[in-house]
Amino acid sequence: MSIFVNKQFVATSATALPKLGSLIKPEPTFEGLLRLETDPRGEAYDEALAARVADPLWMLARQWQFREFDGEDAGSPLSVHYRLQGAPVLGWAPGSQPADDAFAPLAAMPLEPLVEAEPVLADPQGHARANAEAGQVLLRLLDDAGFDAVAVRTAYPGTVALPADPLSDPAGTLWHLLLAGRSIDAQSLASDCALLRVEGDLTALPAALIAAGLPDAARDALNDWLRWMDNFIFEQPNTAWNPARQEYAFELAAGNGEAKRLRLDAEEYVDGRIDAHDFDLRAASRNLMPGDAGNLDDSEERESFATPVQYPGMPASRYWEFEDAAVNFARIDAAAMDMVRMMVAEYALVHGNDWFMVPARVHAGGLYRVQALRVTDTFGRVTQVDPVAAVAGADWRLHGLTRTDDAATDGGWLFVPPPLSDTLEGNPVEEVSFARDEMANLAWAIEKRVQGTSGEPLDRSLEDQRYAIRQQPTVAGSDARVLYRLMTPVPSHWLPLLPLRQQGNLGLGIQLERGGMKRFYRIDAAALAQDAGYAGFIARLDATAALPGSFVERLASTDPDIAIYAFHPRGRVLRRDPALPVASDGLRIAEEELARSGFIVERRFQYARSADGRAWLWLGRRRRTGRGEAASGLAFDLGVAVGSR
Repeated sequence: MSIFVNKQFVATSATALPKLGSLIKPEPTFEGLLRLETDPRGEAYDEALAARVADPLWMLARQWQFREFDGEDAGSPLSVHYRLQGAPVLGWAPGSQPADDAFAPLAAMPLEPLVEAEPVLADPQGHARANAEAGQVLLRLLDDAGFDAVAVRTAYPGTVALPADPLSDPAGTLWHLLLAGRSIDAQSLASDCALLRVEGDLTALPAALIAAGLPDAARDALNDWLRWMDNFIFEQPNTAWNPARQEYAFELAAGNGEAKRLRLDAEEYVDGRIDAHDFDLRAASRNLMPGDAGNLDDSEERESFATPVQYPGMPASRYWEFEDAAVNFARIDAAAMDMVRMMVAEYALVHGNDWFMVPARVHAGGLYRVQALRVTDTFGRVTQVDPVAAVAGADWRLHGLTRTDDAATDGGWLFVPPPLSDTLEGNPVEEVSFARDEMANLAWAIEKRVQGTSGEPLDRSLEDQRYAIRQQPTVAGSDARVLYRLMTPVPSHWLPLLPLRQQGNLGLGIQLERGGMKRFYRIDAAALAQDAGYAGFIARLDATAALPGSFVERLASTDPDIAIYAFHPRGRVLRRDPALPVASDGLRIAEEELARSGFIVERRFQYARSADGRAWLWLGRRRRTGRGEAASGLAFDLGVAVGSR
């Protein structure tokens, strides 16, 4: 910064001087400084940003007050010698508390697709567009090999069914028109070829292809396509999903030889990334898996260097050092019983620079614990570090697995799951929101999106406009009378969750049973003749109810002039067993799962790669916190003004 002085010139009067015949210039005088200005012509900011301190003694005094000059009789750790004990994961089993004989070998697969995957192509109502896209791959392979694909289209024709109501499912309608006569049924062809494969190769063409005229020379192209199909979509019958809890439940089996067996319980997995904190640890029987497991114990002692633990926003270890303003631990508000926040603040502000980290390379998919640990510090002293002793009755530990039986298991184990790359998630093909409605004293399951005929998501709010004709008053709008409503209408994709006492529970155990929305319509000749659009609407309802597995059900009515229709869920989330008819498929959800904030369950395609480079594509479910209570507007026995809804 440069300082400039504006000078004020004060001259004596020229008339007061002797007349010398010439102009005499007066000498200026300085009276003071008027203002300070910065120099905009500087070439660098070094001097301005230096922030020089003219009193270094003040800085030293502040460091002395903060005890930065106090020496401690302790050395910093340098080298660390340790030994690990490991127990590999032997197998897995879906469900909560499965039997010992229900476990299957893990086979080095990533856990996420193994737990979450559900049928896609193998499902009769799965994803028709994905099935057609798989068929297009075969058509391209045959074309590259010089074969005509007409025989394949003739033997295994594939198409996307036309929706019952094309205006409600525009994506299904467009895919039906686009793929008509241009695709093949890839799943049916792959199923027939599976019966003729030996060690991955076809021994002969399926009979349907031979009858259609496909030459035997096309087997090489079919073999390439079948190998591609093996890795296209990972699907299997999913039994890990718990509909009553709307979350996944499964167990892992681990053991080191026949000496000790352990089981890892994951009964509340919902977030799409399996990690150590999803599991609890307990003992298991010795005959959990046949044969001896591999040994992951260290054969010799390891040596490494300890490095200080660092994390974003970490407080500076020195006083005169600028910190990241994005993180301010001093602004943490914690109540008297908010132990977690106080632990975080204490760790960051008091003990943040007292922790060190020692890297350890281990095999993924195993349980590990430190068997021995020796630390050599800067003074050459060697310290034997023992694990934190287990406290009786304390089942939770910050580092390690929660123990469900203190006497039989050791909470010092840490689980390292098989690695999986960052998952790419597609748009939800199904989305259901679970929410409470305090004004109606009900809970609701709101189907926002479901799969249409093509597999693409269908907006059920758009569909509701096609299946919801409400009572039309016949009185004039200027009439002073009040229109009586027995019940206000609720959209058909809002499904009530009715409270029901748990069977065999004499206390206050409540479950929420999924119900269906009933609607009553006049079908007498006068009502149908009065409005042609209304008659078409009733015909559309009857046609939809007549479809196999339809979400619309026509119920018996004692009045021949009144038709009763029940609207059921269209998707898979609100089904306990999709193989059963929707009218007889009852779903009950644990009442404690539905908090005031609610939750949202989505079905999405997931894509990731495992450590061996294989790509995994599967359809799984996610559960996340909702957005609070819902307002359905449901009310009974009320009078509204004419023209109101």
